[in-house]
Amino acid sequence: MTTPTPGGTAGGPDAAARRGAAEIRAARRTATARGARSGHWAARLGLLGLALAILAMPFYAAAEYYEYQKYMTPQAPDTVVQLAPAQTAAWSGQVKSLPATSAPIVLTYHDISPKSTSPYVVTPQTFSAQMAALQAAGYRSLSSQEFADYLRGGPAPPRSVFITFDDGTNGLWVYGDRIMAKYHMHGTSFLIAERVDHDRPYYLTWNEISRMAASGRWDFQDHTYDLHYRAAVDAKGDQGSALANRLWLPALNRLETYAEYQTRVEADIKQSIATITGHGLPKPLFFAYPYSESSERANLPRPGPTIQTLLSKYFVATLTDVSSRPLTASRRAAAMQNVQRLEVLSNTSPAQLLSELAQWTQVAPSDPAPLTEPAQWSRTDGSKQNGLGPFTGSGPYPSGAHYAAADFRSMSSLDWDGYRVDATVSGLEDGTNQVSVSVRDDSAEPLVVGVSRGTMSLSRDNVKLAEKKLADVSTHTLQVTVQGRTTTARVDGTAVLSWTSKVTDPTQLTGGFGIRVGINQPGVSWPRFSALSVTQAAPAVRPGGPDALTVDQAVLLDPNAEWEAAPGVAAPFRTTSQELEPVSAGSLSAYGAYQPERTGAWTDYTVDGTVARLTNTAVSGAVWVRVGSPLAISVQVFRGQLEVFSGDADSQQLIGTRPLTPSATHRVTVTVTPSSTLISVDGSVTMSLRAKGETGGVAFSAYRDLTRRSWPVVQRFTVTGTAS
Repeated sequence: MTTPTPGGTAGGPDAAARRGAAEIRAARRTATARGARSGHWAARLGLLGLALAILAMPFYAAAEYYEYQKYMTPQAPDTVVQLAPAQTAAWSGQVKSLPATSAPIVLTYHDISPKSTSPYVVTPQTFSAQMAALQAAGYRSLSSQEFADYLRGGPAPPRSVFITFDDGTNGLWVYGDRIMAKYHMHGTSFLIAERVDHDRPYYLTWNEISRMAASGRWDFQDHTYDLHYRAAVDAKGDQGSALANRLWLPALNRLETYAEYQTRVEADIKQSIATITGHGLPKPLFFAYPYSESSERANLPRPGPTIQTLLSKYFVATLTDVSSRPLTASRRAAAMQNVQRLEVLSNTSPAQLLSELAQWTQVAPSDPAPLTEPAQWSRTDGSKQNGLGPFTGSGPYPSGAHYAAADFRSMSSLDWDGYRVDATVSGLEDGTNQVSVSVRDDSAEPLVVGVSRGTMSLSRDNVKLAEKKLADVSTHTLQVTVQGRTTTARVDGTAVLSWTSKVTDPTQLTGGFGIRVGINQPGVSWPRFSALSVTQAAPAVRPGGPDALTVDQAVLLDPNAEWEAAPGVAAPFRTTSQELEPVSAGSLSAYGAYQPERTGAWTDYTVDGTVARLTNTAVSGAVWVRVGSPLAISVQVFRGQLEVFSGDADSQQLIGTRPLTPSATHRVTVTVTPSSTLISVDGSVTMSLRAKGETGGVAFSAYRDLTRRSWPVVQRFTVTGTAS
């Protein structure tokens, strides 16, 4: 029998310890078992959740795909248009006489659909044929950024159009996108931002817009957020554009105040810009007027700010299809920040489109015989007659009228300056008839030079500014010179009248010319123009000025050198001591002139450089000389071709070509003297051009057909005096 230990339990301390350890082990086993059971349940729940997620994934993907497809219309099959070689050759021939470079022309489309009967909707077949005609005629299409570069003062690009589409309709994605891709064209869609994703399937969706923007074929501009509608603009309920007009407030029985109007319109503009940029698109550069209704057809207080004033704060320019004066893309339109577009309709044939483009193309003021080109004249006498018979003496004359009038190239002479009109007028009777020549047409200050048998006059807005007696003869010679702000008229080489405008903006004084013949009473003889021509006037001598840069001071590849794309606008170039490289990612052309304000008097120099990275036959680089003169020379090299152009930065003509040995690099050397321009490529291909003392500096330009291609560069680019 065991004797208990005093103060202890039976079995003593060792037994108690053993029992405690056993209890701990039991507790641990219980806890482990419970943990195991709990872990099993957690794992089971996790596996169940995973299984449910796997089962749900197809449904989720299907729902997402459905939602995506709901806002992503399938594209139509490619539109095939059969074109005979003779047809494309004819299209190419239609524009051969046009400048190789000139101001872009803006086209307006609205929608593309195979079923609509609206004159504003073209079929896919018509649109495809129109794009084929543009391609065959050598037109390239601009992005909004490139068009903005031109309006900001950059040089005119190679023959170009800016293709715009109003409203942001679904047909652009369904039908237009593949056609644009086929013909390597770029389109610009003006969105009514609030209607995107709405009124399906008429308008585009943001999904479609995203795909279009990512292709590089499209960019997107502003057509209001939600002000593309007409509303009452007076108590009678007359309707007008909600953007361009103060609206009638029936509850208050009055029009909006200007402050209310401005608040409403600016809120819409800001919301539209925010919506477009909020979907990952660049800030819009351009705005298209709804219905082409702007300040000219609005009820805003006059004088006072206009809708154009408001929009100019937000955009490079506004676009319209209607204008009271010609405003095709030009320096005049750029200064006004308002550009007129050429509207393309369902019945516009490809040949008609090219013909209208030719009528709108800005050309240089040079034509030896305008009276032999009736298609270039527009009658302005309200007679609804065509032809030049009343001006040449062959008739017919306007019935019941005392005068006949016509303008020459009214749509293609907007930027004319530095020109001279020469005329011989005959059949002038004693005080019974007269002729006149108008210059600076459709500008801020058009002038009219009148000639009768014994008198000449200079008038503005029907107000006579000056008058002078002439020899009393029936025939006079007339010469009118437009140069900057000054207009000078000479009759018979001796009688002179001159007028200098007080308008300081030179872009508002440019414009072409017109002619007029008139009689004072029925039954008297009509006078006539027996000769007429227009030529470029001799350029004014440009002094070097106190800040002039000499040729020997120039370092073209100085990293700190100033290259300008336009006055005050830096060229998109990266300059190192080795090369000059364009860096404009989204453009197809780049241009920069070397310190043009300081090099205008340059002559007797040689410029030399190697144009490199001519990776494709559609990539080229050009060295320019005599920059700033009306007869600047551009020497453009491709892999296997030399093309030489002459003209100012706004209009150039191709004057010569030579084949080159195909290569990715060509060395270009140009020597400028007062009497000649000598061109050498690779030391073997040469060309010599006559000069008439034109002065000016140097520039470089680069071109490519697709943005994915690398830019060409010019290396080892130097200029030296010919005496060096």
